[in-house]
Amino acid sequence: MAYAAEVTLIAVAIPVPAAAAISRAIESARAAKAQGADLVEWRVDSLAEDPDGPTAIATLVRDSPMPCIVTVRDEREGGAFSGSDEERIAMWIAASEVIPAPAYIDVELSTYHTRSSIREAINRIAHAKSTQGKSAHAVDQPRIILSFHDYSGRAPGLSARVAEMWADPGSAISKVVWTARTVRDNLEAFELLRMRAKPTIALCMGEHGLMSRVLAPKFGGFLTYARIDEHGTAPGQPTTHELIADWNFRAITPRTKVYGVVGFPIAHSRSPAIHNAWFRAANVDARMFAMAVAPVWESFKATMAEMFESPVLDFFGAAVTVGHKQHAIRFVEEAGGVVDPRAKRIGAANTIGRGADGLLFAINTDVDAVIDALAGAAMRGKRALVLGAGGAARAAAFGIASAGASVVIANRTMNRAEQVAEQLARAAGDSPALDVRAMELSALGSQRFDIVVNCTSVGMEGGGASSENPLPRGVRLDDSSVVLDAVYAPAVTPLLAHAAACGSRCVGGFEMFLAQARRQFEAWTGSPPPTGGPPCY
Repeated sequence: MAYAAEVTLIAVAIPVPAAAAISRAIESARAAKAQGADLVEWRVDSLAEDPDGPTAIATLVRDSPMPCIVTVRDEREGGAFSGSDEERIAMWIAASEVIPAPAYIDVELSTYHTRSSIREAINRIAHAKSTQGKSAHAVDQPRIILSFHDYSGRAPGLSARVAEMWADPGSAISKVVWTARTVRDNLEAFELLRMRAKPTIALCMGEHGLMSRVLAPKFGGFLTYARIDEHGTAPGQPTTHELIADWNFRAITPRTKVYGVVGFPIAHSRSPAIHNAWFRAANVDARMFAMAVAPVWESFKATMAEMFESPVLDFFGAAVTVGHKQHAIRFVEEAGGVVDPRAKRIGAANTIGRGADGLLFAINTDVDAVIDALAGAAMRGKRALVLGAGGAARAAAFGIASAGASVVIANRTMNRAEQVAEQLARAAGDSPALDVRAMELSALGSQRFDIVVNCTSVGMEGGGASSENPLPRGVRLDDSSVVLDAVYAPAVTPLLAHAAACGSRCVGGFEMFLAQARRQFEAWTGSPPPTGGPPCY
């Protein structure tokens, strides 16, 4: 039977590099407590070589503003300790002789099982009884956290290692942490928590591992780790403030629904911040996470299949962005779901959800978002240029051409632009043929356009071409042109700066982003997002 946890704690790990750093470390712990942390882990790996090390450790434990974990992490598992067993034991003894003693002592599974002197010493400390003065009242001694860390990825035999920890009668808590290779690694962490035989910490490090840290309460994790500033002890740790304020960590329940924004790259996405603020304001028990998925069909299919099919995750939908909007349609079709006719016509979807009947659905909210963002711009009889040939470009070209404009699609890869133009130009079902054609970027020359929409990642913050203007030199803009850049970070892209210099009306990508996000929220929840907007506007 799995161990039932009542509450998931927030722990902050604070490295103490030298005895002289104690005051600063304790101040950091006080700040962490003020932010909402429940435990502090004193990382005292480096104090073994400090002549004042034992005294420093005792001071840390005695003056700790919160219950504490004392950890002397071996360098083979990401720590700084390289000393002898005797030095390590002396540090633990110094910590345990303080009254009250630390709540926990963390020791690596490999050390515990291969070093008999370590195992015997740590068990003596954990099971000893102390007395205070003449009252002879027993004082609780530290409990053992058996831990395993792998910074290189998922180690072979992970499940067996965890089972070994659970079976050990001397340990109170089992901890396993590894670097996630993909977002799918989080599911294994959740499965370990679901099957736990004693209190367990199961976390994934790195950019793919945030979900395991935030959703620990959903699966009964004993604790999760946070940082108090830009420095953390493991890659991917959120701050305590982010956990509590942005992720509403204390309100996560076993029933919390999960959504994702899927793309590559995805770190820049504001979708989680926007949707999580809306979820909270609307009292919807759900969280959205950024999911970096390589822009190939196999990766998208594997990720979405595991997320939607997980019996415990409660994954209800995905916002689909760079690299995967065409994959979204294929995935839903192969899963036996329903693809909205307009998304099918465009050949791209930006939203996947699960309907009340349990079937998946795919829709495209980009089309209306483009029209909303260009509100007031006359389109019938106008000439429009759409840069790009991905999902957003397909939606923009379809929406603008449907409103009566003549659309040119230009892309670095001409055959992709031709494929999009050919698909949109021919009639399909109830949808008439549209005036859409493809052109080489170099062939645009000095043409003038009434409307320009950039649907490439050129100019995107953090991208490889963040300082570049995607509009070919020579293309003319003037004070009657309207320019929309779907890139929303930064707010003023190189394209918009150029358009402003030409006197054109500039429309930032954030307006389009919000318009499509509102429709996604309604598709998932059945209601529009709360009015007034989230605080991250």
